[in-house]
This record gives sequence, C-alpha cells and structure tokens, in this order.
Amino acid sequence: MRFYILTILIGSILVSCGNEETKGNSILDTGTVKHSGDLDTCACNELDIDSLGMHLKNSSKYTGICYENYPETDIKYIEKNILNGQLHGKITYFDKAGEIILEEIYEGGNKKRSGEVEFITCHCSELAKIETPGNVSPVRYFLDEIPFTGSCEEYYPESKQVYMEVTYENGFVNGFTTYFNKDGSVLLIEKYENGELVKTIH
Repeated sequence: MRFYILTILIGSILVSCGNEETKGNSILDTGTVKHSGDLDTCACNELDIDSLGMHLKNSSKYTGICYENYPETDIKYIEKNILNGQLHGKITYFDKAGEIILEEIYEGGNKKRSGEVEFITCHCSELAKIETPGNVSPVRYFLDEIPFTGSCEEYYPESKQVYMEVTYENGFVNGFTTYFNKDGSVLLIEKYENGELVKTIH
C-alpha cells in the first residue's frame, strides 16, 4: 500500500514539473518574445516611428503585431510583426476578401529575400562577398545584408544558358556547385560543406 501511495505521489510531482516547463516554453529564449497568441496587438497608427525607423509605443521599443485597415472599414489591409522596435518576421498584405496578396519577410528591420521562408535563386553578381581578415575561415555571401540561403546562377555571355549554379546555406557555399557546357550538359560538379570543397565529381 505504501509503495502504491509513493508511486502516485512521485507521478503527480513529475506531472507538475512538466506543466511548469511547458509554461516556461511560451516565452522564447530572449525572455521577452512571446508566441503570437501572447503578443501585444495594436493599430499601426498607435505607434511612433523615430528617425532610425524604430517603432515605439509609449516611448519604448515595441514588440508585437500592428495592423492597418482599409480606409473607413474594419477590413485588415496590412499586418506587421515587430521585435524590439524593428520590423522582424512577416509583413502580410490582404485583399478586401481577407486573402493574402503579398508577404514580405524582414529580419532586424531589413527586408529579406532569403532564409527560412523560401529557397530563392538570384544572379551571382547580386551577392556581396565578405572575407574574414587573413582568410582564416571560408568566404561568406550576403543578399540584402542577410547571410544568403538559396542558389545563384551565372550565364554564358549574351546567352540564356547557365554556366554555373551554386547553392548556399546561411551565407556559405553548401551542397553542389555545377558547371555546364554551352549545350547545357554538365561539365563539372563540386560538393561543398560550409564553404569548404570536399569532393569534385567529373
């Protein structure tokens, strides 16, 4: 009988601890950013924007979601995610039927064309290359000042034929870099891991 009561007591303590842990997880690791269900929401015209583009509410950097409606209606036109005063996450535009017509992604106030939301392709000349002093670590590539995830292409002069296709993850060449002949056949494939060449495939 004592063993049975002790087992129930230990079980209830474990369940209680588990519930506390779940409550704690409703706040992300910054300690201030909450899940969308817990975020403050307001009309965008309630926020002030300073000369640096910071979104402020009551003179403090705002974290939450703001929205704007179509004029003289209750129909939402735009919804913005803001973190510590800066646009961060999705900005979503809606039509009058409530359907999404456009989504933009921002990170730290900068519009983002790469990362978790979509795998995109650009021309390699659009990427900014940043080397570390002394070339100690691999070169890192950025698009719109964000470490690039996606692929870039280069073409033969005055041609629509791709000459080279490179894949990137978090700014580093990662995966396969493929070189093509003018007829579109594969000339050479290189495999990279975090910016380092690991294998050449002919």
